Amino acid sequence: MNWEPIPSPNHEIRDMRKTIKDSEIHLSWFWSNEIDFVYIYKGHADHVKPLSELSESDLKFYTREEYKANQGYKGRVDGVGRYFYRILPCQKRDGMLVVFNQENDKNVLYITGTKAKIYFSINTQKRFLKSKKVVKMSIRTEIPLDKELLVYVKKRGGVPISIEDGTKFPFIRDFDSGRNEQPEIEIDKDEHIRIFFSNGKQSAEIYELIPE
Repeated sequence: MNWEPIPSPNHEIRDMRKTIKDSEIHLSWFWSNEIDFVYIYKGHADHVKPLSELSESDLKFYTREEYKANQGYKGRVDGVGRYFYRILPCQKRDGMLVVFNQENDKNVLYITGTKAKIYFSINTQKRFLKSKKVVKMSIRTEIPLDKELLVYVKKRGGVPISIEDGTKFPFIRDFDSGRNEQPEIEIDKDEHIRIFFSNGKQSAEIYELIPE
């Protein structure tokens, strides 16, 4: 691909807008008269490639005529989590397509897809004539998850209501898709456990934590 620095602000893609209805997204943007075509780069927000590493297989070629016919660009709200569209301005010069590396994020728009559901269960079993009880935790997920995503919190005298409401503990293994049974742990009879996202609202935008 023939990359060049963008010549001036007049060549920029900007003023990106979105409309979402059901599972369809409609994008529109300011398309300068200096620009002949665009490339559309769609990706997951956690796996953004630098522009220098993009190839044509990562991009969708889109013409001004298609843009006018569709009054923008139509796609689908698919996948789990947060992803983005980046519109790259192009110009035809001496029979070759030049792609301008606009990097100021005026040509980027973020979309939140469907939330991945994470189900959890916490079962306790009291031990006869002992001051301890056994806790069995199970995590069931639709997609593989990093162990750092979740923590469990232990509190004496009541159930924790937040990640700061007690002592925080990490999980020791990543979670595969499906059910993940955790090793049994022992806690005092007056202690309680609850599972939380490790980074709170940030993960709650992408995942849904549901008790079973």
